[in-house]
Amino acid sequence: TTTSTVSAPPYILIGTLYASSGSYASSSMPEYEGLQLWAKWVNESGGIYVKEYGKKIPVKIVAYDDQSNPTTAQSLYQQLVTVNHVNVLVADFGSVLTAPAVSYANASHVLLWDVTGSSYAFFTNNPYIILTSLPVSPYFVTYVAPFLHSLNITKVAVIYAANDFNAYQDYLISPLFKTYGITAVINESYPTSTSDFSSYIAALENAKPQAVIEFGYPTDDVPFLNQLASSKVCFPMVYTNYPGLMLPLLLSSVGANMNGTFTGAFPPIVVYKPTYGPNLTTFEQIWDSTYPGVAVNYNVLAGFNAGLIIGLAIQDAGTLNQTAIKAAVLNDISGKVITLTGLFNVTSTGAQMGETPAVSQVWVYKNGTSKFTILWPLSVANGTAVYPEPCAP
Repeated sequence: TTTSTVSAPPYILIGTLYASSGSYASSSMPEYEGLQLWAKWVNESGGIYVKEYGKKIPVKIVAYDDQSNPTTAQSLYQQLVTVNHVNVLVADFGSVLTAPAVSYANASHVLLWDVTGSSYAFFTNNPYIILTSLPVSPYFVTYVAPFLHSLNITKVAVIYAANDFNAYQDYLISPLFKTYGITAVINESYPTSTSDFSSYIAALENAKPQAVIEFGYPTDDVPFLNQLASSKVCFPMVYTNYPGLMLPLLLSSVGANMNGTFTGAFPPIVVYKPTYGPNLTTFEQIWDSTYPGVAVNYNVLAGFNAGLIIGLAIQDAGTLNQTAIKAAVLNDISGKVITLTGLFNVTSTGAQMGETPAVSQVWVYKNGTSKFTILWPLSVANGTAVYPEPCAP
């Protein structure tokens, strides 16, 4: 028998940031709560087994509040590594609050676990990042072109917000259109801060497309869908990003104005069968016992999923060495694990290409409830498209 000469640390320290206030709080807090719930869940079984120490080690979260401020976040990420000496560094929500961690991790050779910062730029020439959930821009659009083709649509109009995330969506859907013989009769960007879409709607109406695609953030989707409904302009199909990603927000700000429109759907709207970790039903029970009466949204699942992937990577590597953990992800986990958020599959630079959203159609009823018909790929479909979509009353 060999006895380990290395003494085990009392905890595996997971360092992260959250935003309790500011513009990202409503997205950041659910993600942070999901990560906390994972820590509680994994510790109930004793923690993560690390072969180097021959035992399970509990996890402990060290977290600071960046208040949605990227400058504050920059110094707090550094503090987690240099002062707290965390074993694992997890980014706050979204690209804006992840960006300061990306540059820091790259410079100091610390592996960064990115939960939902899906800007394509983070993954160019950067070996120190892994996106655990939410695909990078191109994989948001993978299923859109074949779905349009299945409805014999050949003429589309695309407008998109001029930022990294949405511009890449537009750029990367173009070759897919070519493959399926689809022509973009309009392909035009608008400033991300746009709130009046009337001139764009007029131009779209003039082009008479069989489908309109608007790639934006929630702050774009909301006015676009509302103004489209009030203008009484009716297109056979309208596709936007966020109804399938931030449904509660879109229901409260757009409601029936998105009835019959199309979107890419993420869990919990789409349910996957995990090969690792709890399924959605079990997760919801764990969640409800901790946060009773709070609905599960995608960000909660993304936070929990980050923990699942981190735990699996450490267990597989058998050590807390950063390089070994990254190698475990690339060699043994990527492409081989399905969790409650879908397939975990990353490129060699850590960009997530799994979790491609399923194309679906949203139905909103007078009592405020909603239903999604999942349409594409056919392997997860639960119905067929109503095309043309119904016009606003």
